Amino acid sequence: MKRLIIFIFLLQNFLAVHAQDSAAVANDVTILYRKENSFGLTAHSGGFGILYRNARHVSVWRKRVIEGEFVSMRHPKQTKVVNEQTSGDAKPFFYGKLNYVYLLRLGYGMQKVIFGKAEKSGVEVRYNLFAGASLGITKPVYNDVLEGTNDPNIKTVSTKKYNPQDPNQQSVSDFYGPGGYFLGFDQLTLYPGAYGKFSLSFEYSTVHQKVAIIETGIVADGFLKTIPIMAFTKNNPYYVNLFVSLLWGGKKN
Repeated sequence: MKRLIIFIFLLQNFLAVHAQDSAAVANDVTILYRKENSFGLTAHSGGFGILYRNARHVSVWRKRVIEGEFVSMRHPKQTKVVNEQTSGDAKPFFYGKLNYVYLLRLGYGMQKVIFGKAEKSGVEVRYNLFAGASLGITKPVYNDVLEGTNDPNIKTVSTKKYNPQDPNQQSVSDFYGPGGYFLGFDQLTLYPGAYGKFSLSFEYSTVHQKVAIIETGIVADGFLKTIPIMAFTKNNPYYVNLFVSLLWGGKKN
């Protein structure tokens, strides 16, 4: 009985606080700007990126949101190595990496408030659901390759697109380091697909017309064909990643 009384007491206090929060949000929404634009940075378990969102209130608690996002994607098994057989000035590179991969997402979603701000300096908690198109973009990797000469003690360096079938690119000792990053932009390949995202966001701005958000969640991308990132290991047509994002922006009517 004692535990039941304590539970009822705690429940009453929780409901009272939640009611105050709800009232505060309802009162605030009457003067809340209906349009919200934000830009941000995101880090996920496979890379980094940037994002943009445009949100509009459809009710006190809900918003319709359009988002665009551009992120890099790495293979979980890619690691940098160094050719230790050189004189010591070789640079680290990703041995076996075929392509740099980027994802361009454009989606539509819904955002709903779970807990509103009890006061101006409080935190508003929301959940978000998104779905939309995801476009995989690959750019081939170029490396500096060591090639023999008539003198077995002298080798030349030439920049080549990585090709695991090339007899001169069969081991770490065949490479001097990474080639120029900007090589290969004329050989981009596109992979159409789709994505879905669920997240929780925490809006903590103390300025009424500003937006400051920390968001964390999970995002899944799927493609019609497997995207080749690495040689000698399995590549998948889908990716599932955890992420954290920081967004800043403003509100207006």
